[in-house]
Amino acid sequence: MKHPLVLVTVALLCVAGVGLAFSAPIVSDAHRSSLTTTHGNQLATETDFDSPAPAPPDETAAMIVAQAMQAVLPNTRIGFEVVDRSNNTVLISQNADQQFASMSVVKLLIALDALCSDNWATPDGATRQQLHRMLADSDDDIANDLWTANGGSAIVTRMVDVLGLTGTQPPGKPSRWGDTMITPRDIVTVYRYLTDQLPGPSRDFLLGALADTPRIAADGFDQHFGVPNGMPHTTWAVKQGWGTSGSQAMMNSTGLVGTDLRYIVVVLAAAPANSYTTLPKVVTAGAEALAGMIDNNAGLFSG
Repeated sequence: MKHPLVLVTVALLCVAGVGLAFSAPIVSDAHRSSLTTTHGNQLATETDFDSPAPAPPDETAAMIVAQAMQAVLPNTRIGFEVVDRSNNTVLISQNADQQFASMSVVKLLIALDALCSDNWATPDGATRQQLHRMLADSDDDIANDLWTANGGSAIVTRMVDVLGLTGTQPPGKPSRWGDTMITPRDIVTVYRYLTDQLPGPSRDFLLGALADTPRIAADGFDQHFGVPNGMPHTTWAVKQGWGTSGSQAMMNSTGLVGTDLRYIVVVLAAAPANSYTTLPKVVTAGAEALAGMIDNNAGLFSG
């Protein structure tokens, strides 16, 4: 793993943080067509929105995606889920409750916790730049600073409570934020909370950072595997994760795709550490397979 190393209810769960000042977000990126979401100005706890409808009983589509991924690297451990936000329906899912090491995907929780600590107001100045760079460029140094300043593992515990996550756990060693355990289903919940429950300015600020993700991350890694490379002809806003955890290599591609960012796509993969350079291709193969199925659902690449 990379180791340099509004409702009163929600406000009470987000304990002490750095005081932040705020301004309207600047939203501009070639990958985004529209950041419009429903209920964008209404903050809620996890009990205020319904879980997506269960995945359909036909498992053929999930099998096709799994075969596409394991054709690149057999015996890869995989988990994925796709949700259509327009009707709150799971389109395809496999191993959605299995835990994977988050790598940099936990930076979503670090950023949400920072905003939550000041009642979801959007930051300006240095804090705004820090959060944007941590998400878009996946800057580990900034993640380290915020993780330490805001309580380390307590960040994960707070966000589990606020978002209603069921399979997310803090890392066994508190300093190793990338070893936070996540599930595909919980990351779907994170994106649903971001798009549907945050006030508009903070929502757009975070989505803007995720849509600004450059090909080369702060550590020099090509972070366009998975959704960006597998779904190149549509709008996307993503948070990627990569690295090793113990003896395992991890590659995670997560985000929102399609016109109006209609679909939540989460693809997580783990394999022995010596598969590190091959694993990005596994996740991209999964995203490519999912793209065709989503496109058949309602025109992913339209607009």
